[in-house]
Amino acid sequence: MCYADTITETDGTVTAYCYCGWVEHEHTPESADIAAENHQNATDDASPIAAA
Repeated sequence: MCYADTITETDGTVTAYCYCGWVEHEHTPESADIAAENHQNATDDASPIAAA
């Protein structure tokens, strides 16, 4: 299971990321929250770690 989070960048965009290596850049705060939640709730097969 992944635990995704978000961070606001200095340019005002938001990055969604996870300890498994997944990352998405240049989001709005709302879209980053959605991306992080979707990643966190995805099946383990969708995780880059599971593929390794």
